[in-house]
Amino acid sequence: MVIYLKKILKIILKTSRIILAIIVIMVSLITISFAVINYKLSYDIPQVVNIELYDNQNNKYLSYTNGRKQNYVKIENISPNIINAFLSIEDKRFYQHQGIDIVRIFGAILSDIKAGSFKEGASTITQQYVRALYLDNNKTIKRKLSELLIAMNIESKYSKDEILEGYLNTIYFDHGIYGIEDASIYYFGKKSSELTISEAAILAAIPKGPSIYSPIKNPENNTERKNLILQELLNDQIITFDQFNIALNDKPNIIGINPHTEDEAAPYFQDMVIKEVLQMNFIGDYLYKGIKVYTTLDTELNNSLLKYIKKYHPNSDIEIACYAVEPKTGAVLSVIGGTNYKTSSFNRATNSKRQPGSTIKPFLYLTALENGFNLATTFKSEKTTFYVNNEAYSPHNYKSIYPNQDVSMIYALATSDNIYAMKTHLFLGEEKLADKLKSFGVSGNIPAIPSLALGTYEMTLQELTNAYQILANNGVQQDSYLISKITTIDDEPLYERKNTSGKRLADETDVYLLNEAMTKVFDPKVSINILPTCARISSLISHKLSAKTGSTDTDNLIVGYNENILLSIWTGYDDNQKINSSEDTSFGKQIWARTIDKYLDSKNDNSWYKTPENVVKVLMNPITGFYSSINGYTDNVYFRKNNIPWFIELLYKKEE
Repeated sequence: MVIYLKKILKIILKTSRIILAIIVIMVSLITISFAVINYKLSYDIPQVVNIELYDNQNNKYLSYTNGRKQNYVKIENISPNIINAFLSIEDKRFYQHQGIDIVRIFGAILSDIKAGSFKEGASTITQQYVRALYLDNNKTIKRKLSELLIAMNIESKYSKDEILEGYLNTIYFDHGIYGIEDASIYYFGKKSSELTISEAAILAAIPKGPSIYSPIKNPENNTERKNLILQELLNDQIITFDQFNIALNDKPNIIGINPHTEDEAAPYFQDMVIKEVLQMNFIGDYLYKGIKVYTTLDTELNNSLLKYIKKYHPNSDIEIACYAVEPKTGAVLSVIGGTNYKTSSFNRATNSKRQPGSTIKPFLYLTALENGFNLATTFKSEKTTFYVNNEAYSPHNYKSIYPNQDVSMIYALATSDNIYAMKTHLFLGEEKLADKLKSFGVSGNIPAIPSLALGTYEMTLQELTNAYQILANNGVQQDSYLISKITTIDDEPLYERKNTSGKRLADETDVYLLNEAMTKVFDPKVSINILPTCARISSLISHKLSAKTGSTDTDNLIVGYNENILLSIWTGYDDNQKINSSEDTSFGKQIWARTIDKYLDSKNDNSWYKTPENVVKVLMNPITGFYSSINGYTDNVYFRKNNIPWFIELLYKKEE
């Protein structure tokens, strides 16, 4: 019996040695294969592309990192509470392994064998980082092997701190938030360097399943995992029992404000700037070290617009777009492309083409002034059918209200009289307005047709504003711009926009006359049987301004300015449904008036254009373009000295 047992023992021992040798050989082959493959692999941690945006007062309002609106933070600026929480729950041996944790892998394999599926995870922080950078989340053997190989490759080239920093700045925290810094700001309103143990555990709980463990969507799940993390920290002797109890009972206030998509951070403006920066080829070499981009954004103006949009926007799905420019320089002060960037990042100010309606008329009347008209030139406004190329065309005034008498250009501008506009347009020739719009920068194949004078040709609010900038700048075109200068992160100059004199596209005198006439949109006295289009908001305006409104069945616009600020606002529905309610029709004017007046108040700006030497003012009736009757309305009407009506010219020469 003993001899028999000895024989069995020898067989087992011999077999064990063979099995052990086979295992050693297999492990050696696998190790050599991994080493060879790892040597041939070439994976790199992406260099950090960091762009910081500053407003026109040098206040930072955006950090853009690696293709995302996100703050990047160095590991030395991350709270130890965060680092400890992530290491305790995700990868205790992070600083000991070489990218893969053999102990955890074998433990996970045994668990998976028992479960009969891939349920147990054994990924290190390096593997998770690799997966986020290069792979998907499918639990397949091929993906897992790739993950192991790439993790080893990354570990062979980078320090542990470099890997951990990249990981913490890359992971997803739900609600569109990437990276630990923005997660800290989003959930708690503070930097990652300031987080408590409890707050750190709440954030460390999220990446395992961002939607499942979000403290906003699923607070109970988050609390359960937070407590697990605190227990791990206690077991690892990283926190004391007293710290554990304090953190366990702590209930931090969850804020839930994304610093990069909230409207106060001017997200539509951000998008325009980032797009322009990334198109600057010479910037590429500096992006990885970081650059500072100083923009033209006027945060105070932008916030005023947001405040009044929130206050006056009706309870409907109607949208809004705003575009503000400094006429003298072309600096874009604010762009708002919709009511809520988080629900729609589509920029309606720059990308949506709509009919401008009567806001097109100032360009018609400028053309008329250039061709012999003056502000007292009259046409009879009455219900009219025009015949153009043997085709009948019957435009009508607002609500079919006609003065049924001769009216001046001033009256036509103030009340947006369509009959006067059409008579002017056809008298000049339809191609005149088309040519004017083209010369003022409106793009596309502009048709020389009758309805062009009533604003049927579609354009963006940006195009319309840029054309008005020429009027607001005495006939001189200044190219609009968003970026004033760019430096390295260490303030080394890379780019600075040079001031230019601009290009004159219209005579200063003609523009001055037009601008004076356009102030009458606020004057309720310029009325026969209908009020000027801005009379109802005139009480909100305490500064001299030129303005013009426009409306179609689906759009409402207002554009107004002085020499220092030009603000345009469009309102309408994305699906082009008709605007019927009075609230939908009027709220854009309210926002415009209150915003521009507050802006000018803050600048103590009561400026107006200098009267050219060849301009004379005459006291007369601005409605009829003639002398006023006894006790009738009179006001100053401006004329070019060599283009005064004959009945005034006699008096004017007599006075000289």
